[in-house]
Amino acid sequence: MPLNAVLFPGMPMPLMLWEPRYLRMTEYCLRNEKPFGVVLIKDGPEVGDQVAETYGVGTTAEIAHYRDQGDHAMIMAIGRRRFKLLDVFEQGEYPEAEIELLQETGTGVSPDLLDDIRGLFAEEVGLILQLLGFQETEMEIPAQADKLSYMIAAHLRVSLDAKQSLLEIEHCSQRLACELDLVRKEREEYRMLLAAQKFAEQWSDTDESSSVFSDN
Repeated sequence: MPLNAVLFPGMPMPLMLWEPRYLRMTEYCLRNEKPFGVVLIKDGPEVGDQVAETYGVGTTAEIAHYRDQGDHAMIMAIGRRRFKLLDVFEQGEYPEAEIELLQETGTGVSPDLLDDIRGLFAEEVGLILQLLGFQETEMEIPAQADKLSYMIAAHLRVSLDAKQSLLEIEHCSQRLACELDLVRKEREEYRMLLAAQKFAEQWSDTDESSSVFSDN
């Protein structure tokens, strides 16, 4: 399924489907307990009859939840395995493709790199939750290198092309190394945002206090 989104293994993706071909595809997947594939569009529309050009690496998706809404369907898909796109067939009731599943290489990651980026990402998540006003600022961060690399890639505020590049990286250690500076940069940005938010709140409290005791 060509989309304007990148799906990573282990990550959720909510979808609303109304095109008949994709409704038929999901019905087939549910009936036969089969996954479907998600690939990022390189050029062309996400909907309609025109065939979009896609990137060559995508992720298989398992349908975790399905809700029939009559003229459309709501699904929650979970990314499973990366694949290489070999060929696409558009002549049937829904698009089909020949793929090659790619091996996951989560070994050989430096413990120092894993500890560093896991700590940075945990801090970034905590900052985001504080900015959103949540009192509980802890989130379960995977300790397994490949799962961590995909979670970070999914949450990074980078372009779709950059996310696709991270998906295509073969070795987990290389993916984590590429993500390290990006996570560090985002963490600093969230730190500044939180500091600005706290300053604005303090200024507002001070201004209200001054108004109460004003002679005017």
